[in-house]
Amino acid sequence: HLIIPYTLDANDMNFVCGSGFCYADQFFNYLKDAFDQLYAEGEAGSPKMLTVGLHCRVVGRPGRVQGLTRFLDYVRKKDRVW
Repeated sequence: HLIIPYTLDANDMNFVCGSGFCYADQFFNYLKDAFDQLYAEGEAGSPKMLTVGLHCRVVGRPGRVQGLTRFLDYVRKKDRVW
């Protein structure tokens, strides 16, 4: 049986929380920083997985989805990422 971690930090629900993300750029920057750290650890020989919690009625808003789109564009440019 497979268990996929559900993280609350790399999660669009932070748009809903009072102390979370206000702008798509904040979401993008957080995801990018988390990805970059894990990618570097993987390049050093310890592969990692980043899970991103998404909810269609949260990240799907026009002012929010751009952060996710930029993040996906960013990770697509990296080798050995799927």
